[in-house]
Formats: sequence, structure tokens, C-alpha cells
Amino acid sequence: KINTVRKLVKMTTIFRGFHGNCALLVVFFIILLENASTLHRTLRHYEILRSEDCRHKIIKRGIKQSSHPYNVIKEVEFKTLGKNFRLILHPHREVLHSKFKAYTVDGDGNETVVHLDHDSFYTGRVFGELESSVRAHIDDGLMTMSIHLPDETYHIEPSWRHLPSSSDKAMVSYRTSDMKLNFNKEGDGVGGAPMSCGYVKEGLELETEDEYDEEMDANFYKTKNNTLSSFHDGNITHTRKKRQADQYEYTPTKTRCPLLLVADYRFFQEMGGGNTKTTINYLISLIDRVHKIYNDTVWQDRTDQEGFKGMGFVIKKIVVHSEPTRLRGGEAHYNMIREKWDVRNLLESISKMVIPCI
Repeated sequence: KINTVRKLVKMTTIFRGFHGNCALLVVFFIILLENASTLHRTLRHYEILRSEDCRHKIIKRGIKQSSHPYNVIKEVEFKTLGKNFRLILHPHREVLHSKFKAYTVDGDGNETVVHLDHDSFYTGRVFGELESSVRAHIDDGLMTMSIHLPDETYHIEPSWRHLPSSSDKAMVSYRTSDMKLNFNKEGDGVGGAPMSCGYVKEGLELETEDEYDEEMDANFYKTKNNTLSSFHDGNITHTRKKRQADQYEYTPTKTRCPLLLVADYRFFQEMGGGNTKTTINYLISLIDRVHKIYNDTVWQDRTDQEGFKGMGFVIKKIVVHSEPTRLRGGEAHYNMIREKWDVRNLLESISKMVIPCI
């Protein structure tokens, strides 16, 4: 599903780092091999949406400044892809850690704190649609947005990210079903490609054991001489140790994985437009979409178990490289100026990074 959320970023490198008692997931956003402007290669259809064609209106504002999510309610209306959208939105900070910090890093590794407007991130729904959800970032009329409806998901992004010659006040809108998924040509999705990543059914071996045990129970009474049976008062008793999986119930106590996001200089230039705050806001919007997928997923070992949900992410720190890292001769760094990376060499370079306990 992450491929569905973002196919225009060619590659995201992920690994887990440990430092003392601290465990965090470090996500590097690095563009490899392909430029982000090749929109025609990734979409079958898209439309241009201009900011002046969108109507923004505050329909509720609290008397006092408050962090309550419904202190401000915003309404956004526009038409695109043959559909009229009326969105009811309110600010949210669900994906940001209580100690969230963002930094820009120069070529010598010096960090500078970046202050953000946290109230520019919104969540909400589509008016008149009971089963709908919206995640959005709105900055000076430009929207980065995902609109989830039962039969389709719509995406809106600033057009400059994919069409360099377009207006600064224009956006690109497209559907998930319009995306060209080329990672697997054999599937049930549009054009033969699958609409989600492949998977294996966990717990299948347990269900197979259940069927085997039932068959054993049925055949047991047909067997006169069975060394596993015991006789009590003339009755045959078949004793079988109950599997631990049948008794296993898990209630998660820690439901959020803290993230450290690192954007290299090329990502800063191409996906962030050379603007630190734009890069940071884009990363937050991207993780916000992924968080929703995980948060709404029901995790269960077997279909007859209740399972649990509500697992997700919080962003604790973001680092944006505003310059290529200056190196001595012969050194390698994931943020060095390099047109193409070999994946193995890139991972080795990243593995040398010292992971702080944030």
C-alpha cells in the first residue's frame, strides 16, 4: 500500500537503528535514477487544479486559542476529476510526537532548528459521505491531500513537484486507479498490476493443524488399539495438549513507533523545491498517509481471533540536508553529489551513520 500512496518517489531506504535503550525507525528519503517530473510515465490521467478555483471558509472558530481539534473547523470546496468535493476539516497533530523537532543541516553537518506551523495539517471527511476520510496539508492555498472514499482514493499535490513549467499556484489531481504500477506485471489491478503489495497468510499452518486434529479425532474412535488413548470406566478419552496459539491474546501497550526522517540534498531540491519548510511539510504529509494505513489495519493471527488495531507512527525528528555533505578525498556519504547510486553502496554508506537517541 505504500507503493500506492507514493509511486513518484523512486525509492525509500528504511532500517532500524539502536542506541543504548533507544529504538527508532530511521527513514531516508532519497531519489534514485529517475526524476520526479516524469508524471506522464506514472499516471494514465491527471488534471490541473488551480488554487483560485478552490473555496476555503472557516465555519467555526473558538473564542480562545486552543489545541482542541475542533476549536477550528474549515470547509474546502472544489471540483476535479469530474467530481464535486466539499471537505469538512479540522487541524490535527496525531502524527507528530510531543517532543517533535525539525532541523536543517548544512554541508559541514551543522544543524539549525526549523519552526513550523503545526495547524496547517488537517484531517476530516467528505460532506455527505459516511465512509470517507481526508488527510491534508494546506499552505497559502496550495494543498497536499488524500481523499479516501469507499470505491476510490483521490490525491492532490502541488504541480511544480511534477511539472516544473506549471504555475506556482496550481495543483495536480489524480486517482489511485490511474497510477501505473510497474513493480509487478502479473496481478488483478489495472493494466495487469496488483493494487496492493503481495502477502502471505499468517496462521495458515495453525488452521491446517486444526483440520488435521479434527480428522484425527474422527479416526480415533475407529481405532481399537491406540497407544495414545486411555481408558477410564470403560470410556475412551483422547487427551491432546491445547496449543498455545489457541490461548494467545495480545493487547498492545505501545502503539506508536517513533520516526527519525532524513531527506538528502537531492530530495530537498526535487521534492521540496529547494525550500526547507516545504520539504518538511511534504515528509509529514507522506508519513501521515502511511500512518493512517497502519492505524486502520486490524492485526490478527487467525480469522477466528478478534485481533487488534491502532498501531501507527509518530515523527519525533526530521533532518533535511540543505547542502551536499562536504567530504575529504575518497570518502563516501549518502548525501554526497552523485547522479546514480548502487543500492548496495548506498545502504553501506547509510549504515555508517551514527544514530542518535532522540
